[in-house]
Amino acid sequence: MSQHRQQHTEDQPVVKMAGALTVDLLASFPFALLNPLRVQEQDWRDLPVQALETVPAPVRSHRLPQLVDLGNVAASQHGDLIRRAERYRKRGIAFFSAFLASEKSLEHTAAHLNRQLLQRRPGDRRYWWLRYYDPDVFRHLLWLLSPEQFARLLGPITQWSWPDARGKWRIVERIGARPSIDWLALTRQQWSSLDRFAALNQSLRRLATAVPQWPQDTAHWQWLDATMRYVDETFGLPVEDQQSLAESAAEHHPDLATHPGIRHLLEQAALGAPGFAERLSHLDEMAWSTIISDLRSTT
Repeated sequence: MSQHRQQHTEDQPVVKMAGALTVDLLASFPFALLNPLRVQEQDWRDLPVQALETVPAPVRSHRLPQLVDLGNVAASQHGDLIRRAERYRKRGIAFFSAFLASEKSLEHTAAHLNRQLLQRRPGDRRYWWLRYYDPDVFRHLLWLLSPEQFARLLGPITQWSWPDARGKWRIVERIGARPSIDWLALTRQQWSSLDRFAALNQSLRRLATAVPQWPQDTAHWQWLDATMRYVDETFGLPVEDQQSLAESAAEHHPDLATHPGIRHLLEQAALGAPGFAERLSHLDEMAWSTIISDLRSTT
């Protein structure tokens, strides 16, 4: 498998930078999303909110995502909200998960967001929770969903803004009119990626520290997920081994899995030999230099 990094395609949503959270940015959106599992109740209970309730609901309403009606927040409160958000940002937590602009009222927007929380897998009658409101999930939906699916996810929402890992805000706009259908109809492969998002984000955090020069953008995130999927589908290895190969490939060479020595380790692990990730981590600088030289000579 050739594992060259995928490039941004024209049909992916265009993301614009909005910078740090300011009073002007806050005032430009009528709604916000807030995750009570990350933000203490005492810090949001004074805000006008509507819980995104579903049937069935996984938890009580005060633990569900909250849609904040910023239009009913006095301008004199904006400075205090910025300070609250800054306290959370310093701890690596987003106070607001997103800011939203919508064609519809609070009630209609909440109803649409409610419907998007519960999705079905192909061939499965059960409902599964889609955490689109989590910035660490939403950023990957930009490359995972088709343009039609992304438009369905947004529905009446015309702008969606979310914080990146550094606390800087990004904005994406809905392209075209609101679709008449809002059911996402996620494919099996898309669900496979969704199931990997926690591991993918863990790997991205490690790479940000260990390999800061590795670009953190949608094309590279998609490539890292595809590399993990390749290890899963081809060799059936556990997530720790998927992460180990993908992170090593990001650091050393994108075609790492095609190297005969690495492929031999993968095949041994597929036959039941334990410790693939440990073996990879024990390769010394000379071994890596040889592997990289071999790969460069064949590409």
